[in-house]
Amino acid sequence: MTDFRDYRGIHAGATIWVVAAGMTSTYISGEFFDGKVVVAINWAGQSLGLADFHTVTNHWDDAAVTAAAYPHLPVITSDREQMPDGWVTGTVLDFPNVVMVPTVDQPYSGYSAAAHWPGGDVFTLGPTSAHLAINWATFLGAAHIVLVGVDCGELDGDHHVAGYAGNLNGAPVQVNYRLWESTLRDIAGRLRADGISVHSLNPFVSLALEDHTFTGGAA
Repeated sequence: MTDFRDYRGIHAGATIWVVAAGMTSTYISGEFFDGKVVVAINWAGQSLGLADFHTVTNHWDDAAVTAAAYPHLPVITSDREQMPDGWVTGTVLDFPNVVMVPTVDQPYSGYSAAAHWPGGDVFTLGPTSAHLAINWATFLGAAHIVLVGVDCGELDGDHHVAGYAGNLNGAPVQVNYRLWESTLRDIAGRLRADGISVHSLNPFVSLALEDHTFTGGAA
């Protein structure tokens, strides 16, 4: 299905797992997600070796590579390539499994859920692909959203799992943990007010993290 409207509510009432490539996801087996509805952010599906997932990305070059590698799985992205100056690639997305969605103008650091999460048939676009991925999960009909590897920080000094491709356009991976965390918290508040639960999966037995160290904050 290449018309995004065909996906509306196809998983109504489901728990949807929104999976990123933060280091905590390293501690979860790929088989854990078998039989679950998974929305993978950017390269997370490939990096973690998942079998069945929707990919959501802001990056058209990443979308092209993923669509070619997984022709049987949907890849969702904005209907316009909206990236910072110098990052626009001009990639042609002529893959039958690419699903383009209409999005708001990309606000980056000026993001707020009140202003930039319109609902309906227009999707949010923010400083990470996680914003669009969570919006896609709600469009699929999620009653519960569980974030996996959306760490907004570093575990034992590492930002993302081994094998994560980063930016194909050669730009350095940009991190701003405080911005990501604050805007995702803003989104979670909006969704909870709408009756959708939002949680984050801790792969360890407690918040003590089994002697691992976590650092977040601004970068």
